[in-house]
Amino acid sequence: MEESETSFTTNSLFQTVEGLDKMVVAFYDYERGIVRRGNANGFLAAHLFGERTTDLSVFFTGDDASLSRYTSPGPTSNARGLLYSPFWSHRYYLIGRANEVIHYGQQFGDEAKAIVAEASFWRAYNYYGLYSRFSRLYLDTEPVTKDNLDALSFVPAQTTAIFELMNEDLDRAIQGLAYAPKDNMAGRVTKATAHHLKALVAAWEADWPTVAAHVDSIDQNSGLSLVPDPAQIFNSSDLTTTETLFSLRFSNERGGGDGHRIGSQYGNAIAEERYTHMPDARYNIENLGRQWGLALPNSYLMSLYPDNDERLSAYYKRYYTYQNPDELITIPVAMTYTDPNTGQQIMTTTNLSDAPRQVQIGDTIYGRDVYMASGGTSRFLPRRILPSSLKQVDIWTKQLDADGARANFKDIMVYRLAESYLLGAEAYMHLGNQERAGYYYNKTWERAGNPTENGTITFEMIKDEHARELAFEGRRWDFLKRTGIWYEQMRSYAGDFTKYPGSTLPYDATYGVSDGRDPAFAPNADYFFDMSGSDNDVLVRFNVRPIHVNWPIPQDQIDAMGPENFPQTQGYE
Repeated sequence: MEESETSFTTNSLFQTVEGLDKMVVAFYDYERGIVRRGNANGFLAAHLFGERTTDLSVFFTGDDASLSRYTSPGPTSNARGLLYSPFWSHRYYLIGRANEVIHYGQQFGDEAKAIVAEASFWRAYNYYGLYSRFSRLYLDTEPVTKDNLDALSFVPAQTTAIFELMNEDLDRAIQGLAYAPKDNMAGRVTKATAHHLKALVAAWEADWPTVAAHVDSIDQNSGLSLVPDPAQIFNSSDLTTTETLFSLRFSNERGGGDGHRIGSQYGNAIAEERYTHMPDARYNIENLGRQWGLALPNSYLMSLYPDNDERLSAYYKRYYTYQNPDELITIPVAMTYTDPNTGQQIMTTTNLSDAPRQVQIGDTIYGRDVYMASGGTSRFLPRRILPSSLKQVDIWTKQLDADGARANFKDIMVYRLAESYLLGAEAYMHLGNQERAGYYYNKTWERAGNPTENGTITFEMIKDEHARELAFEGRRWDFLKRTGIWYEQMRSYAGDFTKYPGSTLPYDATYGVSDGRDPAFAPNADYFFDMSGSDNDVLVRFNVRPIHVNWPIPQDQIDAMGPENFPQTQGYE
């Protein structure tokens, strides 16, 4: 009779408390793998933990931009294999493993209570992820065996049943978890994490008393607190802070697993030689090293911050320095240009002297200066001077010139206390308790150096503070969809006008104020200046449709479940 050469067998995993605990710990490693699912560029994670399909970013190149502009969003498009299908299968795989831990763990009673609680959080977390993207799911709560395989039912579940399961799981998680991670293993979810997800689920149901109660529990009992200086939240590759509720942890230590590329996508490509003609800049830490610059903060997002808000410098790098001693460009004397759409007068360069000025190493560089200094030939550089999101940029574990798919080891933030507090503000605003709404709203608002808000807290204020505080953390999609304003915000602000557009366009739209563009969100001349040319980074505003608030069910999954059992979401047929 053959015997396992190790202590790990199916029986040891399912029939011992230690085995079940090992299974739960493995969930974290599997979840880290989501940053590499889709392709090596982190395509899937870029849409989950970035802001690719929300109102906050402008995006560039390839499949990422095609989906973000909704030029190919269908269930059989290239996005199916890069995004929809990997996400669906990833979440349902973890649900299946959680089902096993819950089923077998409950047979051990109190001995496995914390393990079952943790697995229950994971099941709710994965169903929440699926629901927030697809809205239509099938429910699976039992371990799959050869005896019940043929009895599986792939029919869309009622929304009430989905929320009932998530709430039951989260109640069990809250009851069984402690505020300290199990076995003091940093990174494992805690009672506070479960309270947070419970509040999120309740917010989808507009159950504001429940939202308020769970946020209050975190605030009063968890021992967590906001990091006093917002610049210190993401200023490390290790995102374990006093306000971290859940993060995907990475390490480049031996045995620490693979890295990822997600951070490179949100750092500006200013250090890329092919864009800047600055070969020495490639290795320059001042300009964040070598990055990809595929999705960056748009004009709308940047306009939401007051001028003295500390998050402008804590969360973004807005300006870059010249670093090429072999090519010191000369900036022409400024001339005045009038935007024909808005009537706004803009200086063609920042050189207000009476003679051309040569840049020096370390000088701050602006898009309009480089554009005019090159005679308008630096086609790519000006847009590459857009701000970077510092929340993902890794200058601690990633080599400055590294370009590999697994070169970043910075943690990825999933949930943090700042979002809990904004949920509290939203709940108490709906409940008519302005004192408590202000208490929670001012947590993040005052930390950013703003004066205490003593007036009425409105939904519009919460919507804007949500963007200011949580942009580029993957929380915007949920918020916009949950509150019913996703399409309105996408239609108004998604993408960006990063150039002054020309008059000939490949779609039925007229640029300027007549298309609903707010004149306040014209291109920032410091980042980009171009007096002509077309721009498709705003195409998303004209392509997006209300149906896009739901991802299509991947066609390969429908084929497997049977289209007669699980038909495609209406609008994608």
